[in-house]
Amino acid sequence: MSLFYLTVLRLAYKLINPTPSLRNNVFPEQKLIAKLNHIFLYISVLTITISGALKKLFNGEILDIFFFDLEIKDSFELAELFYNIHIFGNYTLITLISLHTLAVIVHKIIFKENLLKRIL
Repeated sequence: MSLFYLTVLRLAYKLINPTPSLRNNVFPEQKLIAKLNHIFLYISVLTITISGALKKLFNGEILDIFFFDLEIKDSFELAELFYNIHIFGNYTLITLISLHTLAVIVHKIIFKENLLKRIL
């Protein structure tokens, strides 16, 4: 649940402080790919946390949310469904992070751009 709250805070921060614009030497498709990757990163993190919480709830466990405990009627079928979504989300996140890392390496080696300096 902590990761969920941190992701929501990060999205709120991103709305207040937009991403710096890319240089003009990047092609338009590159900007689109970067935006899609970021969007899918956020979606996968939120999917992982929400499906994990729902899996826990449908397994009959209690979920602590801030000042109250949440408990719902257990359902093995729904717990299994949310478990599968949770696993798929994890694999998607690993793939997106790998793609993101590869893009930074390509920019550093091929395009001779220091994206890490710009990010930090």
